[in-house]
Amino acid sequence: MSDKRDYYEVLGVSKDANETEIKKAFRKKAMENHPDRNPDDPKAAEKFKEATEAYEILSDPEKRAAYDRFGFAGVQSTFSGVNARDFSSFSDLFSSIFREDFFGDDLFSMFFGGGRQRRASGPQKGSDLLMNYEIEFNEAIYGAKKIIEVPIKKTCQECKGSGAQKGTSPEQCSDCQGSGVETVTRQMGFTRYISQQSCRKCKGKGEIISKLCKVCKGSGRSKENEKIKLEIPPGVDSGFRLRIKNKGEDGRLSGGRGDLYIRLIVDSHPFYKRQGDNIIVEASIPFPLAVLGGEFTIPTPYGPEKVKIPKNTKEGNILRLQRKGIQRKTPYGMNYGDYLIVVHYDIPKKLSDEEKKLLEQLKEAMPLPKEQEELFKTLIDQSKKNKVDY
Repeated sequence: MSDKRDYYEVLGVSKDANETEIKKAFRKKAMENHPDRNPDDPKAAEKFKEATEAYEILSDPEKRAAYDRFGFAGVQSTFSGVNARDFSSFSDLFSSIFREDFFGDDLFSMFFGGGRQRRASGPQKGSDLLMNYEIEFNEAIYGAKKIIEVPIKKTCQECKGSGAQKGTSPEQCSDCQGSGVETVTRQMGFTRYISQQSCRKCKGKGEIISKLCKVCKGSGRSKENEKIKLEIPPGVDSGFRLRIKNKGEDGRLSGGRGDLYIRLIVDSHPFYKRQGDNIIVEASIPFPLAVLGGEFTIPTPYGPEKVKIPKNTKEGNILRLQRKGIQRKTPYGMNYGDYLIVVHYDIPKKLSDEEKKLLEQLKEAMPLPKEQEELFKTLIDQSKKNKVDY
């Protein structure tokens, strides 16, 4: 048995936490346990590594889905071979997880000595996109191939991504000389603190655009609809995410495209209700069939199945057809859910003359249960004796 703690427990978040909550929780844990901040605490480095590993898994939609379904067996962290005391490795890991738009340069200068410079005007990979997409119940059961249109920000064809009006070009920032960063010096008593932060004039871009492109308004990108092919595997459920690599937003200056994540929302079905990999249905059967037992045929997504009704089946009893629920392929082979039938008695609203006659005969042949009739008589006699006249 693994001695690892649950990743959600490590970060202190619930299993339905969103990406922002996970990132915020990791930031707090990382700042609390960073080895540079806790030189005298030998456990800090291990806690830092543990939190970083948890974030690596939970921040990645595919890894998180695999972890939620299969636990530690479904994921393999890239941090497993990292030495907890190798602070130089952690600086690389830490800086690779959070970009400066979240933490800012000052925090990295505090942790890693201020030597980090990142010119925002260089190639930047495009943003990942997350899109909800609704599919029918049958498409989730059997799988489907679809073509959808996704609004994606692409390189502006008018300015070729520069953000400057056609015929002009961005100019190098005079304050940072194109580096995108500026050095800030603070004097506190006899100590001088030096840190680097994004240039305030050009906002870290390293360049100034005096005349903005009329199409993209200086962003360098325009929104276009792109047709994307989806292959939905059989057995998916609401919340399942498909990853389409390199179909996210265009990067800046040939930085490459991000990824597109499609989160599936499965529509409801009038008869089938899904619970995990099980299918639950409610079926009404005639009273004689419930008493005497027998069988009837019921539909399933994979074809008709015969259901055996035991004698004296009660209202609300659940009958189970094993391995007749959702069929889903996993990394470990096929997985089969069960088909659960909630039994209800059918009481017809209209009866034929023949049915009425038969029920009258049955009523005569089947009076109230003897034990209940005796109990009723006893209670009635008691109420007569204890009756008070006012």
